[in-house]
Amino acid sequence: MQGLFVPQLTAFKKNNEVDYVATKEHGEYLLSKGVSGLVPFGTFGEGASLSLRERIRVTEDLAGIVQDKALIPCIISNSLGDIWEYLAFVADLPVQGVMVIPPSYFKPIDNESLVNFFKAVADKSKHPIVAYNIPSFSMKIDSSVATQIPIWGVKDSSGSYESAIDFISHGVNILLGSDNLLVKGIVAGAKGGICGLANFFPSQMAKIYELASSGIAENIVEAQSILDRIYQAVDSIVKPDFTGVQSIGTLKNAARYLTPISVGDMRAPVPTHRSTDAEIATMLGHAKTVFAMS
Repeated sequence: MQGLFVPQLTAFKKNNEVDYVATKEHGEYLLSKGVSGLVPFGTFGEGASLSLRERIRVTEDLAGIVQDKALIPCIISNSLGDIWEYLAFVADLPVQGVMVIPPSYFKPIDNESLVNFFKAVADKSKHPIVAYNIPSFSMKIDSSVATQIPIWGVKDSSGSYESAIDFISHGVNILLGSDNLLVKGIVAGAKGGICGLANFFPSQMAKIYELASSGIAENIVEAQSILDRIYQAVDSIVKPDFTGVQSIGTLKNAARYLTPISVGDMRAPVPTHRSTDAEIATMLGHAKTVFAMS
């Protein structure tokens, strides 16, 4: 697993039902823009609010469109039984791996228990497992855990460059989940990224990955320049004091101005933050510059 992957948004209708048609169309749009693959049901995809049946339906739809690209579905669940059922469902599907978040409801648990959890998950999977390290929502996975469990590697959404370096220095494969660290992390040895901003700037984020992974100094500078411009647009609407959920809700609301597919609002009970007209205008001004760089 190497490249720039998208933790794809899940589209919802006004009645909170999954919009399967729009979700599939959004996936097709992202794939057409040069990303390496799709990672549905993660944090951006509101995976914690989806039922097993809903995840199965979306997985079937996306498996039919990825072709030579990767599909790496995420499982966010406190139920080991639910995880096992989903792993049994995807056993014979063409997915490149499955990303699994540690339990959150039962925290704190010790590292030994966390190791045992991932061993139980890996034992039931026919596909490589990517452990999802996102301490703001769930149990922290550190290198001492990652090196003891039979996984492909870690998606590191800790927001810490030091965390990424620690995984890499211990021989753990990582995909970066903190978009702002994408260039630095790739230069340091990360395999790529699973980056939420690629929902809105897919070709630009794919280009950043390609430039940063080239190892050429001027390409790395260009990659960081594009990423900085993207953050100028994002920072116009996402404020420093926003929580992760607020940030995603704000960006999902802005998707209607940046992508051709309507993905609707966040699913209840999560609010969709509405930016002001002035904030949207500022964002679009910066986004126009970003789109011109692709």
